[in-house]
Amino acid sequence: MKLIPVVLASGWLMAGAFAGEVSEIAEKALKQVQPGTITMKGEDGWLYSRNELSHLAAGALAGGKVTEHSKSAKKNNADPIPAIVDFNNQLKKIGVKLILVPVPPKADAAPFGGLKKGDAMVYLKPFYKELREKGVEVLDLSSIFEKSEVPVYCKQDAHWNPEGIKLAVAELVKSMKLGKGDQKFEIENQKISIVGDLMRSLDKNAKPGEEITIHTVKGNVFSQSSPVLVLGDSHTLIFSSGGDMLAVNSGFCENLAAVLSMPVERIAVKGSAASAVRVNLYRKAAKNAAWIKGKKFVIWCFSAREFTESSSGWPKVPVLKK
Repeated sequence: MKLIPVVLASGWLMAGAFAGEVSEIAEKALKQVQPGTITMKGEDGWLYSRNELSHLAAGALAGGKVTEHSKSAKKNNADPIPAIVDFNNQLKKIGVKLILVPVPPKADAAPFGGLKKGDAMVYLKPFYKELREKGVEVLDLSSIFEKSEVPVYCKQDAHWNPEGIKLAVAELVKSMKLGKGDQKFEIENQKISIVGDLMRSLDKNAKPGEEITIHTVKGNVFSQSSPVLVLGDSHTLIFSSGGDMLAVNSGFCENLAAVLSMPVERIAVKGSAASAVRVNLYRKAAKNAAWIKGKKFVIWCFSAREFTESSSGWPKVPVLKK
């Protein structure tokens, strides 16, 4: 029987043949990753991460299929849904709202190899639907990224660029419905040239070759007493913590604080944020339960590829000591 693609309101297609095509294109791209690097060269200078390609090549995630593709060292931690739902329920019990913010694949808004905008979300959207049905608020940034008239990802780096951060913050603040604070931050726009991680992998001696405009926030944007806690991977550190994160004071958290007119708090890691940030939250809450109970929001932001690519997997982690 021939499979007929169905066009959904969101503009993406849902059918076995099409879904299979996305993973096949990603599988071919994986074979084009430059030997000894983490980088695949696309067109017009666009570079893509091997881990993201591996995630897209895995195929369907919903209906428990994510466990078939997970890189988790422990198979009983392969399914993200039980851990995310458990974390959400624990926070809800103490009056804290969780918003999950998976950063869409770069290939979704900057497609390659015959893919179109939106194609790279074909496996993630049904997965997000399952999470929502279990009570988790998932902020899907893909549609707003796809509509952007300017790039939302760095060409030479695996992360979103300042314009992607700006759009993500705006959508998040709409979802939070949190009244603004009384602290005003000055924002300075400045152009910088970068060498992204994907370019460095190709050439460790590469000179800065991608010019971007960062939005630098001046003032004390971090506070442990903030009602907003951001958990995240390097997407919450890029343009914020300096060094290989490319700039300082210009990242996701700084710009979130500026829009909210209040400081935020951050717990972040450069590696996988699947479990490490929850463990760090637990360690801090174990010393001071009032600290986590004083939060109104926990924003958990990480690359969507972690649903399959996290080697640590998705164990359940307590929020508070029992």
